[in-house]
Amino acid sequence: MKGKTTAIMLILSALFADSAAAQTSSQILGFAGLMKPSVAPVEYPMKIDASNELRLLLTGSFVLYKSFISPQDASTCTFYPTCSVYALNTIRLNGFLGWLDAIDRLTRCNGLSPEKYTIHQPSKHLYDPVRKISDLH
Repeated sequence: MKGKTTAIMLILSALFADSAAAQTSSQILGFAGLMKPSVAPVEYPMKIDASNELRLLLTGSFVLYKSFISPQDASTCTFYPTCSVYALNTIRLNGFLGWLDAIDRLTRCNGLSPEKYTIHQPSKHLYDPVRKISDLH
């Protein structure tokens, strides 16, 4: 049985040996334009404010989420900046009200109403920038 399998493999490899040639350099260059390099999304800075214990606790919880829980879901946030980066920046900017704003953002992170947002062109995600809450009134 082993001999028959080996003989069949040798015959098949001999038959298809001429079609298994390496690619020429012109064939390789023909494939060069097919793949465009992706543009890396610009991230908001994730600076943790350690001057206030409450802010440190709140931002630390979102850093924990971004580092350990969020990678399990893959990169599927429909917004730019991502929800965890948005949370860090709104807490840094607005304090405790920023924590409530971050919870609001997490409840909106579904893409069911895209007409309310503009598209962030580099990332092709819905654009929802961080704002100072006192400026919204």
